Amino acid sequence: MTQNSIPTPVNLLQTLVRFDTTNPPGNEAACVAYLNDLFKQAGFQTTLLALDEARPNLITRLPGRGEASPVIWQAHLDVVTTVGQPWQQPPFAGDIVDGELWGRGTLDDKGAAAMMTVALLRAKAQGIKPPGDIIFTALADEEVGAEYGAKFLVEEHPE
Repeated sequence: MTQNSIPTPVNLLQTLVRFDTTNPPGNEAACVAYLNDLFKQAGFQTTLLALDEARPNLITRLPGRGEASPVIWQAHLDVVTTVGQPWQQPPFAGDIVDGELWGRGTLDDKGAAAMMTVALLRAKAQGIKPPGDIIFTALADEEVGAEYGAKFLVEEHPE
C-alpha cells in the first residue's frame, strides 16, 4: 500500500460508520474484515480471534526497534443502539453535513479506530519504526460487557 492509497481518517471513518455494529447483537465481522484487508494490503500480519464468528477481534502490530516496551492502541467497533433516538441525519450513512461527519460511532469509538488505523498505515508506508512495538486491537463488544472483546482476549489469549 502506498501513501496515496491510504484512506484519510475522515474517509475511513465514513466507511466504518456505515457498518451497523449496534450491540446487541454486534455483528462486527464485516467491519473487522474491512480493516483486516487494509492492514494485509499494507503488509501487516494480522490475527483474528473470536469467541463467536460474528464478533471477531483484530490484532496487528507495527514492529518497533526494541528500545522500549510495546504499547497497545485499543478501539472498539460496536456501538450503542439508535432505536428510539431522534437523529438529524441517518445514523449509519456517514454523511458530511455542514463540515461535520454524522453517524453512530464517530466519537465512540470508530473515530479512534480510524485515526489509529491510518496512523499505522502511514507509519508502515513511510518505513517508520517506533522505539517499541505498537499493537493495535480492534475489539468487539465494549458496549455490553466485553464478553466477546477485551474480556475474551485477556482470559483466553493474554499473549
